[in-house]
Amino acid sequence: MASNNSSNMIDPAIIEYLKAHGEEEIEVGDRLHQISAALNRNISTCQGLLSRIHSTPSSKLPPLLKQIEETGIQPEIEGVGELAQFASKYPYYKYNNKWSRSVQNVVGTILLTGWLGGMGTESRPGELGRLLTIEDVGEILRVPVNLKDRDAFHITIEEYLLALTDITEELSRLAMNSVTLGDVALTVRISSFIKDLFAGFQLLNLKNDIVRKRVDAVKYHVKKVEDVIYDLSLRNLLPKADMSQTSGKGVPAQELAKPKETDAPMQAVRTIPSPEAQALRHAHPAVLLALFAIRFRALVADPVSTMQSSLPVILALQAAYTVTCLPAAGSQGAKTFRKLRPGEKKKTGSETAGPNLAVTSLVAFVLTIVSAGALHVLLVLFGAPFLTHLPHTFLCSLHLSLLGLYPLFYTRGVAGSDWTEILGARAPFDEAFGGLVGAGLGAWLGAVPIPLDWDREWQKWPVTILCGIYAGYTVGKLIGGTIAFGKRFGEIETS
Repeated sequence: MASNNSSNMIDPAIIEYLKAHGEEEIEVGDRLHQISAALNRNISTCQGLLSRIHSTPSSKLPPLLKQIEETGIQPEIEGVGELAQFASKYPYYKYNNKWSRSVQNVVGTILLTGWLGGMGTESRPGELGRLLTIEDVGEILRVPVNLKDRDAFHITIEEYLLALTDITEELSRLAMNSVTLGDVALTVRISSFIKDLFAGFQLLNLKNDIVRKRVDAVKYHVKKVEDVIYDLSLRNLLPKADMSQTSGKGVPAQELAKPKETDAPMQAVRTIPSPEAQALRHAHPAVLLALFAIRFRALVADPVSTMQSSLPVILALQAAYTVTCLPAAGSQGAKTFRKLRPGEKKKTGSETAGPNLAVTSLVAFVLTIVSAGALHVLLVLFGAPFLTHLPHTFLCSLHLSLLGLYPLFYTRGVAGSDWTEILGARAPFDEAFGGLVGAGLGAWLGAVPIPLDWDREWQKWPVTILCGIYAGYTVGKLIGGTIAFGKRFGEIETS
């Protein structure tokens, strides 16, 4: 019986084996926890030093980066070396969850320091904007990377990618603080880097859920930096040369910073200072309003024939005003003379000749007629009759074009950059642009009385619209040439 009972019992050696291995795993886990805790303390020190970059100008970064390398990253390298020496004795994927996050933080501090211009060597000095590869990181930490042939401690691609997502968050914060420190060029560089990095992430076929979610969050950091760049561009604090420095490889920064003629912002057009021009300039709006008031009864009785018959008079007034009071397109550059050198003769001929006023007026008139068709469509979109009153609407559009657009075509020509600012309401105010804004607002306000049930004869289409156009043009021209001259819409609101 005793022999049967002993044969049915569990071998005590099995229990001893399990106990010994369980205690060994506990000891290994405790030791890894101690090493990771010491490494995390070094990481906290390094991250504390790196936080100073947000209050340090770029010119003072090198001393700070040197301090980070000596007192922050060097202890991290020693801690990772100790971890690698101990962890390589055991299966990697059995214990890597105990140190993976710490290694990510170490890689992140090295990548950020390297991007800021640190981590340089004798063969390869540090450079602002340089992204260290995973092999560079492994060489700095003196550990293998992405091992496939043996089971030992190494830096994985996932840890490297997760560290990259960490530095995008830190760089997006640095982009805002760089603006506060007056270093807009660094903000532009960060924007270009983060967008390129995010575009690269999109090309990866990521299988790891954690990596995929962290990479997807990078788009919010991109959006944050793009908002900073957008605000800078709205406030004209972003030089156009800065936008091209990331793509102008091999071109010195001094060359990129040089202003170009095409980079010059649109300037307000001053009236000609001659006595005749100033007299006509002040008489012009009074004559327009007087003629409109004289023809108002006829306009109410027969809008089409009245608008049609008054067109030659309005055209003549506008042509006289523009030719006498405003400089023609291209004349601003022609009137800018350089100082002659000693012994140099003044050049004559086409180089100093201004634009042909007759040709400029004719081109402006043709463009005005063409623009009247576009204004006709715009009025229909804003509620003008679609199938009826076609002559009424077109003649009203022609009057609006003659008043608001003809002076602009005469002074601006067909320069695409100028018309982009005009149509985007970003142009500086002068008499021509102020008249267009006033005529447009007047036309919009002139539509208010039409639907009211007052049963007045002058409420018919487009009498009130035309009243608003002429009144608005006069007020806008006056304001644009005086108190608002040279200002833009944002500046007017601020003042």
